Amino acid sequence: YSTIVSNRHFGMGHGIGRSGDLCEPQPKAVGSSALAVLTKYLVLDVMRRGSGMEKRSSAKFGMVLPLCTGMSMALTLQSFKSESDRERNVVLWCRIDQKSCFKAIQTAGLIPIIIPTLVIDDCVTTSLVALREQLTLYGNRVLAVITTTSCFAPRIPDKVDEVAKLLQLPEFEGKVHHVINNAYGLQCAKTVKLINRACAVGKVCAIVCSTDKNFMVPVGGAIITSPSETIIQNIGKLYPGRANASPILDLFITLLSMGLNGYQELLTDRMRLVNRFQTKLTTLATKYNERVLVTYPWNSISFGMTLHTLSDSDLSITNGDGDTPTNDTIASSATKTKAQDEISYFGSMLFTRCVSGTRVVPTNIHKTIAAGDVQYEFEGFGSSTDEYPHPYVTMACAIGLPESELDDFFGRMEKCLKDFFVKKKKRLNKKEMERQKKEIKETLEKVTTIGKDVESLQI
Repeated sequence: YSTIVSNRHFGMGHGIGRSGDLCEPQPKAVGSSALAVLTKYLVLDVMRRGSGMEKRSSAKFGMVLPLCTGMSMALTLQSFKSESDRERNVVLWCRIDQKSCFKAIQTAGLIPIIIPTLVIDDCVTTSLVALREQLTLYGNRVLAVITTTSCFAPRIPDKVDEVAKLLQLPEFEGKVHHVINNAYGLQCAKTVKLINRACAVGKVCAIVCSTDKNFMVPVGGAIITSPSETIIQNIGKLYPGRANASPILDLFITLLSMGLNGYQELLTDRMRLVNRFQTKLTTLATKYNERVLVTYPWNSISFGMTLHTLSDSDLSITNGDGDTPTNDTIASSATKTKAQDEISYFGSMLFTRCVSGTRVVPTNIHKTIAAGDVQYEFEGFGSSTDEYPHPYVTMACAIGLPESELDDFFGRMEKCLKDFFVKKKKRLNKKEMERQKKEIKETLEKVTTIGKDVESLQI
């Protein structure tokens, strides 16, 4: 009906796939079908020659889904479920505090079992010992293990090569699937090498990647690759009905626009900016008596900075100009709740100043996620572990970040920190004045009471 809509979709309104198979060509939509196939091969090519994924294993077969990463993960798990024994209904999920992957397990009608993490120095990573224990405990009920290779600091990629070797052991009979959540890991060469190694030494069934995070297109698409053609075909056959072609069309146009050389230049630029990003973050952290979380080089996309001084009630921190404001009369120990509120308030300040992409995480956050009648409790939610010792803010040096925006980002971040401490000092001064007024009032009331007692004694 609308010319605008028709032009937006280049007249291809029929979608892709046929009812019952997303990968099958649609005779009534030759253009959309050809587009889907071309996009698939372009994506596999850029993943192999651009990102460095192995042609004979990790990127041997693949498909582009018009679904976000979480829904693509759910479809992948559902395909495993349909091909496995009915008793296999448990998924071992290596904890990462992003709801998408956790909800994907629930959407597939499966039971998530949370594998705890370890804190090693500043890094958070999956406990392989705990994973092995849960594999043994649930035995023939385990359908799949979900690991992650792209995550917010202080979480670092799982040792997916060790997990792959573990699942290859005869005791698991080759029936436990291994899915890697590699949402935005294509832009990191170290992560890609880790995945290639996992595919070479053990069992990897599917790798799920995001189109928007890796190729700068609108949200709504994902790429699934696998060493097995059968797995890719089974996922495609499980998709109900035809699919929207818009996410595939966006990706097709983008890949043609940037070309292989353009994508490789973007990856090179990102790695060049990582050093500058770390330098500016370290300078900012030092200026405000904070420090950078040591998660590099294991996580070279997301970086974190502690936020201890934001919850210090005595303001005995630097204000950015070298001065150290102190006020002994207002020093008091902040409760956990007040500390969380202060740090969350800083996050809201970043948002209102158009600083996007950051993630502010206080300590001791409790989160409940419902799954039907079951309530899953998370302690320390946001940091992917129960008791992370630092409140912090994360930020990313991701593909497509120009140097000018990097400088602008740190300028806004510093201004936000300075504004935060100015506002906090005013609030504390106001509270101190109110406290002093209250003390004076109470003293006057006591003096008045004593005066009345003296008068009554004289009478």
